Amino acid sequence: MTNKKTTAAPLPLWQYWRGLGGWNLYFLVKFALLWAGYLNFHPMLNLVFLAFLLVPIPREKLHRIRHWIAIPLGFALFWHDTWLPGPETLLSQGSQIAGFSASYIWDLIVRFINWSMVGAFFVLLVLWLFISQWLRVTVFVSAMVVWQAVSPLLPAFTIWPAGQPTTAAATAPANVGTNAAAGAASSPASPASSDIPPQTEPPTSANLTNWLNGFYAAEQKRKTPFPDQLPADAQPFDLLVINICSLSWSDIEAAGLMDHPLWKHFDIVFKNFNSATSYSGPAAVRLLRASCRIPTCISRPAPIATCLKTWRNSASTSS
Repeated sequence: MTNKKTTAAPLPLWQYWRGLGGWNLYFLVKFALLWAGYLNFHPMLNLVFLAFLLVPIPREKLHRIRHWIAIPLGFALFWHDTWLPGPETLLSQGSQIAGFSASYIWDLIVRFINWSMVGAFFVLLVLWLFISQWLRVTVFVSAMVVWQAVSPLLPAFTIWPAGQPTTAAATAPANVGTNAAAGAASSPASPASSDIPPQTEPPTSANLTNWLNGFYAAEQKRKTPFPDQLPADAQPFDLLVINICSLSWSDIEAAGLMDHPLWKHFDIVFKNFNSATSYSGPAAVRLLRASCRIPTCISRPAPIATCLKTWRNSASTSS
């Protein structure tokens, strides 16, 4: 009597599909940061990384090796999706960073950590561990990544018919339109608000560049008309412009100095700007050239002397 050895037939490749496991939390954290506006999500790169994690591998050892390879790849992709400076920037500025004291670096780390966000991530971890007992979270995560990659390719649509105002626009006070019409009549070179694109697109580098170019194109239509001559009783005066470098009103509010007596000594105080626009040098140049339209950094703006020619002529005539 002979015993026949039977070898098990290899399973089809599709039966080796495995879920994302702990990588589900990786993508859920990304979606949470994207929803909060803290992430510059790159859909196609994340879709490729997702496919790399999901491709079926029959051998368990190779499957584990894949996860070890995915750890540095996932970290690099996460860093690439953030607004943090790249490795080349850190390496080029390494000498300056090395000059920081240990206490200063520790202070930066403590201020960088958002403890409310850490608590939210802990809640997200608990919810994922709880829900994954009954639901395959991999299916929902994969669907969300695919949607992020495909949605920009779909045609844009709106729930409002063309030419129909929204509820907010329809219920706006009538005097707003009257004032806008009066302002447009008195300053024909002022651009309409529709010339500036709405800030509704995701904060990607391309969208931010397109919006900035649209803003410059709209501002190029602005020009301040000065009178050819001043009244006979006009008196010359000095104009003092004070720029505080890299300080925004959000910083003033956080420091509790919004009601400081200093602000009451100014005739004009500019409040509609943030730290990104308050760098003292460019801010002063743009202010002095405001009557010659707002220039871009790469264009060749008109000299300040040309923009202030009317002011100087008027002042010399009065004196």
